[in-house]
Amino acid sequence: MRDKINIVTKFMARFMMLSGKSRILVGFLIYGIAVGSVSFWWWSISDNLFLLNMPGELIGYEVYDIAIRFLGDPFSSQAHYSIPWVLRIPQVFVPVSTLFWGAIGLGIQTAYIRSTRATRSRKF
Repeated sequence: MRDKINIVTKFMARFMMLSGKSRILVGFLIYGIAVGSVSFWWWSISDNLFLLNMPGELIGYEVYDIAIRFLGDPFSSQAHYSIPWVLRIPQVFVPVSTLFWGAIGLGIQTAYIRSTRATRSRKF
């Protein structure tokens, strides 16, 4: 248990050493991985988890549907097994959540960088 705590504290120390610009993106990526993993592991236990990762799950179901339509056999009674494992429900929630929340973080980070550059250029 102590080793796990040390690993977490080392990770948090490294995260705090990141520049302010990259903390936003990394924070959103960590959130995307975390809620995607939670959605993956406990998707059939509780509906409340849907609220943590609503866009990731909705987009994940769409990716699953598109994968069956274009990569699998939509007319098969076992269409779920005709697509790659990573594109099946609930596995698809992890990459979709990571990409979605990472894109949100990248957008916020880009807006933050532009706003700080604009305020720096006004000072001089």
